Amino acid sequence: SFATEFDILKSSHKFLREDQDTVEPHNASWNDQLAQKYYGTLFREFAVCDLKHYKSGNFALRWRTEAEVLSGAGENTCGNTRCERHTNQDPAVQLNTMELPFAYEEHGERKSALVKVVLCPRCLKKLMWKRNKEKETQ
Repeated sequence: SFATEFDILKSSHKFLREDQDTVEPHNASWNDQLAQKYYGTLFREFAVCDLKHYKSGNFALRWRTEAEVLSGAGENTCGNTRCERHTNQDPAVQLNTMELPFAYEEHGERKSALVKVVLCPRCLKKLMWKRNKEKETQ
């Protein structure tokens, strides 16, 4: 079967790469070289998130795209992609920069990392919703 570049990236991508994950081009497969090249184009200072399933405590994170970096989205605006303030900067809204412990599974291995996310007060409440509900029940 024929694999597209997107299929290769999905199977070879790593959210975070360690120094030992970096391989010399002459020692790496084409798939690894492609994934490593893509990782090099990502802007990894701030992540953006999707809080669609915030009540279950689940949310998605990804690194910002070049367009988001150039526009300031996720750094000067709310980092929740579903928030109205993600693309519209509102100087009246106080943004909060959070460093989140992000646990995830990649290629069958459990991993964790600290990731910076900028959120407006409304999205910060969503992010903390499950944790606050658990504290209330204790």
